[in-house]
Amino acid sequence: MSQDIGDRSTHVATLTSAGAFTLGAVHYQVDGRRGFEQVLVVIAGDKIAGADLDGTVLVEHTQAAPGLTYVGNGKPRGPRQDR
Repeated sequence: MSQDIGDRSTHVATLTSAGAFTLGAVHYQVDGRRGFEQVLVVIAGDKIAGADLDGTVLVEHTQAAPGLTYVGNGKPRGPRQDR
């Protein structure tokens, strides 16, 4: 499902088992514990945001530079350490 609104577009994507979605040829990491969940992907200018279906923003990225194929979520690999 996709909707374009001016310079903004919204898509529904299903996360991979690793908790990432693919846009173009670039993999954007959201959260490894959210594998196979559906997320809203909002593209506004050079910003890309991933939100759950309730609208809670899970991750925000700037669009990847040409040649990049992966954008991490800025957190270390593995489970969260605060729980």
